[in-house]
Amino acid sequence: MNSKLVFVAFFFASICSFKIYAETPELAPDPIVKPSEIPQVGDQGIDSKATNTEQNLRAQIKARESTQISSEMSGRISQLKIRDGERFSTGQVLVSFHCSLEEAQLSKAKATLEKKRKTHEVNTKLEKLNSISILQLDVSKADVRVSEAMLGRCTIKAPFSGKVVEVTARSYQSVREGDPLLEIINEKNLEVEFIAPSRALPQLQPGKTFKVTLDENAKTYKAEIIRLGGRVDPVSQTIKVYGRITDDSAELLSGMSGAIQLTPSE
Repeated sequence: MNSKLVFVAFFFASICSFKIYAETPELAPDPIVKPSEIPQVGDQGIDSKATNTEQNLRAQIKARESTQISSEMSGRISQLKIRDGERFSTGQVLVSFHCSLEEAQLSKAKATLEKKRKTHEVNTKLEKLNSISILQLDVSKADVRVSEAMLGRCTIKAPFSGKVVEVTARSYQSVREGDPLLEIINEKNLEVEFIAPSRALPQLQPGKTFKVTLDENAKTYKAEIIRLGGRVDPVSQTIKVYGRITDDSAELLSGMSGAIQLTPSE
């Protein structure tokens, strides 16, 4: 009896396993890729863009002469009337300070010098000239020069002609030595600066021409390379390039930017 039951159970198990195997779908064969359908590296996409040295070269217009004027002394500003965007000429007073103490010291030094000079003249006439009177005269002259130098710090004059681009102080404000007061540039002496990949060095020699199209006015200007940066950045493998606009560019302002197009030198 037991053997019959075992036979029946084995029979039904065989039927079920056969049904499951019959219903299992066959796996599809791997598709065959033809060699002509494999994309070729460098034909298009990233690699071809990487070989284009003009891709995404951006330039900025900068002033060759620019500086930040800082206070040479601690004190209170008496005059700072020049404003952002205003022009000035070489030697013009940009900032002046209240310097009543320095003025008094200079006046005292000059009075002392005048006294010593008269004493020296009297001694000379009386033939009593000696090293002591000469030494006193020289010391008085030195005191006058020191006082004049101290008073000279009370006014700041423009080192070149140009334009104010930022004012960080105000009249009657008290400042300390080294505090920034204003920033100035020479807007008549502008240059183009951009960063290029070092592999493009053969195209970036001084005298080579290029074009720059500025975003601010959508105009394209001819320019030429005047010098290269002092070194190649080893991390980014780039180098700074400096050029000058050769077209009429009276409307250009420092800070403008645009795209670079390298062109053969004419």
